[in-house]
Amino acid sequence: MEHKSLTIFTPTFNRVHTLPLLYESLRIQTCKDFRWVIVDDGSTDRTSSVVEKWIEEKLVDIEYHFQENSGKMAAHNFAVDKSDTEWFMCLDSDDRLADEDTVADCLDFFRQADSEDICGIISYKSFGSGHNVFPKGMEKVHLEELRRAGFMGELVMTMKTSILKKHKFPKFGNEKFVTDSFLYERLDKDFSFALMDRVVQICQYNPDGYSYNYRQILFSNPQGYRAYHNQRIALGFSGKIKSAICYDAISVRMGFKGFFADAAAPFLYLAMLPAGVVKYLLDSLHLRTFRSLS
Repeated sequence: MEHKSLTIFTPTFNRVHTLPLLYESLRIQTCKDFRWVIVDDGSTDRTSSVVEKWIEEKLVDIEYHFQENSGKMAAHNFAVDKSDTEWFMCLDSDDRLADEDTVADCLDFFRQADSEDICGIISYKSFGSGHNVFPKGMEKVHLEELRRAGFMGELVMTMKTSILKKHKFPKFGNEKFVTDSFLYERLDKDFSFALMDRVVQICQYNPDGYSYNYRQILFSNPQGYRAYHNQRIALGFSGKIKSAICYDAISVRMGFKGFFADAAAPFLYLAMLPAGVVKYLLDSLHLRTFRSLS
């Protein structure tokens, strides 16, 4: 198998209707120094047959893997294990690369910016109508610095594969989701990220996607959600009050099971508990309203 520099990983579940646009954005790349690794998370549509047709076309180097429905993070860990490239980028099934020179420009930048103290590259994700820009004067940062400087936009995280192999997404019982930030913020304490001032991905939110259903997904995966906010406080990230309220809200959802287990700030959690109860009630109301309208 020919060695490639970049893995483009796509987790997918019943997205045969969005994958062709993504495939087209990969097919037209001027630089083919990448492998598209698709992990099918238990699709019941025609995903496998459509991807098989693309593999036969040999216009893009594609690896297709099928797994029983286990969630995006399990698919991510699996793809990392399979990857032998230097760099690893996640491109969701409803995203696409920005233009035909995206891979070429990314790899040029990655090689110039690479150093031992960085774990990845941060670039822009756009929704087709512009995007927020990085603060001036920043070239290599920690995520916490970027937030404190006021950047609030969506990010594309292209990581060193060698680091991802040593730092996987954690598993919480039978849950299938934990936010991407759980891993990236943990790495942020030991490494920095280089900033690439370029739009790399164009995306859209779909009604069946993670982003659109984010609150419902968090409520369905409470252990990971609570562990994430506990970690944020343990690592010293800003927004401790907000994280404590989120920790309390999901603890109410869990019937306070494990409330004090490994708690990073037990007294803060107790102090914020009334606000956490209110947030839980508001989130529950939002979910009931959302479901009634769906």
